[in-house]
Amino acid sequence: MTVAKLVSDFTRELADIVEERCSLIQTFVDEGRAASRDELAKFVFGTAKRIYKQIQPDLESSRKQAWLEAKGMLKDIVDFDVFTPTAFFDPCVKNVLEAKVAEVLRNYHHFILTGVVRTKHLPPKLLGETDEILCVDKPVDFTCGYGANANALLPQVIGAKTATQLLNAAEAAIQIHEYLALKFNYETAVGTREFWKEVEQKKLTMQPCLCGLCEVCACMQAGCCNRLDKETSGVMVAAKTKKGFEEIRKQFQSDHSLDEGGTEKYYFGLARGKVNLPKQQVKQSDDWIHECSGPPSQRRGRVEIALFYDPVTSRSVAWDDGKDYDSMGKNEKGGSKGKGKGQKAGKGVLDSEDGRPQQGENGRQSAVTLYDPIAWFSDKNNDQYTLLHLQIVTGRRHQIRFHCEQIGHPLLGDCLYGAPQSDRDWAKRVFLHSYQTKFREPFTQRWFEAVSPLPQDLGNVLSDLTLERVKEGCPLFLSRRQHSKLHKVFKQYDATTKLLRTHAAPKNAQAIMPAAQANGSMNHNGHSVGYKGGSKGNGNSSAGWKDWRWDSSDSWNNWKSDGGSWNAWSSSANANAASANAASAGAPSGGNDDSDDETWGKWTPKDTKKPAETPEPEAKRPRVAVPEPADVAGQVPRTPPELPEPQVQRSQWRRVESTREAGIFYYVNTVTGEKQVEPPPPWERKQSRRDASISYYWNTVTGETSLVKPEV
Repeated sequence: MTVAKLVSDFTRELADIVEERCSLIQTFVDEGRAASRDELAKFVFGTAKRIYKQIQPDLESSRKQAWLEAKGMLKDIVDFDVFTPTAFFDPCVKNVLEAKVAEVLRNYHHFILTGVVRTKHLPPKLLGETDEILCVDKPVDFTCGYGANANALLPQVIGAKTATQLLNAAEAAIQIHEYLALKFNYETAVGTREFWKEVEQKKLTMQPCLCGLCEVCACMQAGCCNRLDKETSGVMVAAKTKKGFEEIRKQFQSDHSLDEGGTEKYYFGLARGKVNLPKQQVKQSDDWIHECSGPPSQRRGRVEIALFYDPVTSRSVAWDDGKDYDSMGKNEKGGSKGKGKGQKAGKGVLDSEDGRPQQGENGRQSAVTLYDPIAWFSDKNNDQYTLLHLQIVTGRRHQIRFHCEQIGHPLLGDCLYGAPQSDRDWAKRVFLHSYQTKFREPFTQRWFEAVSPLPQDLGNVLSDLTLERVKEGCPLFLSRRQHSKLHKVFKQYDATTKLLRTHAAPKNAQAIMPAAQANGSMNHNGHSVGYKGGSKGNGNSSAGWKDWRWDSSDSWNNWKSDGGSWNAWSSSANANAASANAASAGAPSGGNDDSDDETWGKWTPKDTKKPAETPEPEAKRPRVAVPEPADVAGQVPRTPPELPEPQVQRSQWRRVESTREAGIFYYVNTVTGEKQVEPPPPWERKQSRRDASISYYWNTVTGETSLVKPEV
């Protein structure tokens, strides 16, 4: 008997067991009956026991993986920390009702047959990848709890064993770097899993390195090179190789990306009020300037307001807004926003992802944001809103949110920066999305741009408003779903659209490349790097990276910890999730909730010679290259769009059961009399990615799946 046959039989029999148990408990639910706690606990235990015996995880690695997946799918009803298949133990079954048990088993059965996981948390979508980089679309509620912090604590993780288990976790927030480390097998992802083993073996509680740019740091965070707020969705870039991590980090920390060839980061934000470009410069102080920038045909607003991150309120404030404040922090008009000038950053106050003190004099940070109003909306109360296309030249903590507040137009849902609490009744998060990031691939002269189409929830928010007008000449941007009311601004991307693609080199490319190659390199030689220097305190946060000094005397192998445990590290994410929930309700939040990209490691790239490729293990479900059709205009996108009521011709088909054999169905066109075995569009028959002998049906419009021939 072949291996393929063994796998096929194993999958089919496992599906039969789960389907049988699901049908039994579903009968209780449908009839409104209730089992006693003892009866239900024994039923759940018996189900888990039968699944374990069918999988037999001790036989081979593939079966061990199947058992890990089963534990991830069943963890809501079974506590596998105390579960043993040899004897019933009541506490191993969680206190759940029959409906919950049926739901869990139904989802697990669907996964066995299709390989598609129905999870609590939607997985990040892959935007694209090369040999050196991987770009994903971070969903809302995924957090970036890596990078250095005030106490040099380890990056936060839940401690899941598989990506499936992580996505089904009960926590309110999922760490993006933990997901990437569990999901993929590129060099820095594998290195991160090895680092977790090191943490557990040596009982580490502190980060072995805080530089945010070396190979050690790369393997603490799965190569993630940037961070986004918990409520901000969009483009995340990860370096697949250790050496490539340093190269990309230099681009993200570039003080002025437009001039120095660093990353270009573009966002969408919905600001409250009617935003227009200023007719003249508004200068409240040398550290507070709001003006227009660019040629007449490409005019954009330019906000250059230096900031200070206040750890007490967990928000950024203006360094010097030109107003006078009394000893109580009140200005002459009674305002109490405060200003950073004259305040001390204080010991342990950090405002960057590498854990360094706030740069500049007493924490002053320069910050530049460019914005372009592209569409104006109103609601039923005639409140005005403006969709902004923003570019950040620097990357300070809460920069866009802070700058929008400073010019009098806080972002929708951003109660921390001036939006009313009532926004959260209909806008469930801050309206901010990282739409596009441009950068150079490490060790090459290829420039890429990664695009994250506008997510459905933000598109729905805009669709609930009335579109008043659109900027003349505004290009069409991409969205995940079709929004008919927004057709002048957004169009739905189709399955053939490449979301990671090359683009023309910047005008100063000839100057960028020689400069990058001429710079010296940092040689860690496998050791961690200790921070030994500080900013010169000249009041300019863009002080050059040469002002920093590094010491490689602290070896990774010689790093010592003062105790702690893996469980304590893993469970620390719960506290972070609680604070994140408080922040979503408008309360101040601290910790690693946002990024300061350009101060996360000031460094020089290593030798630009491309490193030796690390062979990646064969993927569990390898991607299949699909040739791009010549004409894609009529193709149905794989992402289901929002459409009006179904067309009439679709209702002409009816599913009919065979009169010769019960349970056999075919389809009849009630108008033409035509008959066919398979359902009509938009239903398609698909082959399971887990077992080629099993098929299911997929609705290309709604995304619905069915294991049997569906009604149409």
